[in-house]
Amino acid sequence: MRQGASTGSFKLGSLISIREARLGGFSMAEMLVVMLIMSFIAIGIPAIHFKKTELKTKRSLHGRYECYYNGNTLMQYQVNEEGAEDGPRAVTECSFIPPRNAIFFLIHAVGGGGGASTAAGGIVVSNLVETNEYRTPNDFPEWVRDVQGKNQLPDVESVPPVYRTERSGPYAQVTYGKSGEAGKTMSIFFPRLNGVEIKMTPGKGGAKGAQGEKTVVKFNDDTVIEAEGGAAGTGSGVYPLWLDGEGAMCAVKDLADRKFKQADFSANIEMDEDTEMTTQLTADNVLAGSGGAGAYGMYTGTGTVRYTVNGVDVSDHVRKTTCDSPSTCDNDVAPTGSNCPAAEGKNGAVVILW
Repeated sequence: MRQGASTGSFKLGSLISIREARLGGFSMAEMLVVMLIMSFIAIGIPAIHFKKTELKTKRSLHGRYECYYNGNTLMQYQVNEEGAEDGPRAVTECSFIPPRNAIFFLIHAVGGGGGASTAAGGIVVSNLVETNEYRTPNDFPEWVRDVQGKNQLPDVESVPPVYRTERSGPYAQVTYGKSGEAGKTMSIFFPRLNGVEIKMTPGKGGAKGAQGEKTVVKFNDDTVIEAEGGAAGTGSGVYPLWLDGEGAMCAVKDLADRKFKQADFSANIEMDEDTEMTTQLTADNVLAGSGGAGAYGMYTGTGTVRYTVNGVDVSDHVRKTTCDSPSTCDNDVAPTGSNCPAAEGKNGAVVILW
């Protein structure tokens, strides 16, 4: 029995020891040490991850690159959204390495504009008397409508009413040349461009009577964009007008088929004055790719036309045409004698945005 009792006592003691071991656990101090170690690990993981991935995920700053002509000198310029600049500087060929982490690129290219027609402008001025008779206001010319709108038409006693008009004074026949066409604009979106060198050759504007050159953009040595140059202007036209004050020449300046043809290039290149990404495409350059304006005859004197209705002088009630700098050509140069010369086309350009 003692042996059995002894055996039973041994088993009971073993169970008690196991139970005490299971219920013991960590002390408070041990738990605090474990929590401290876990805190260090939690704090360190993000720093390690950021250090590993920062260079792969951080985007490049937005920026703009420009390749353009300053006179006959090819220039390139680069700036980012923080205002950091490279250039402008003269180059023989424009070259651009795309930032590695930029996610998109917009490339805008415009070819050189065509030169205006070689037709010379001229003007022949003579004194003319023009008489007409109108029986209904529906047939009134514009100048009589001006007088009518101011309630200055003389009373008419005849039934039906008859309005006898006379216009007399200097009358011109203006010869003008036709403008060149604007260069073609190409705008293409590209995703990431890694391992690529972009080379650009903007087309020159055409001389008088000559087509503009095409603008070429290459990725390494492969051509990806060709923006054709504008066609040259051809032929001439004659525009008649009454020389009633200097502003009469405005009508010739604004003739659609002789005025310079502006390319739609500048509408695409985000010339925002409120950004750090300043542009060099100002003044002449902003008209990149435009076709040259045609020559035209210029009257630099002051003409006075007399208007009467039924013998009553109504000249003071006829509206006179006005415009800025009426005695200068539309390229802001003084005329040579009585002629404003034809213009060459504007040079092409390339702008890259990212």
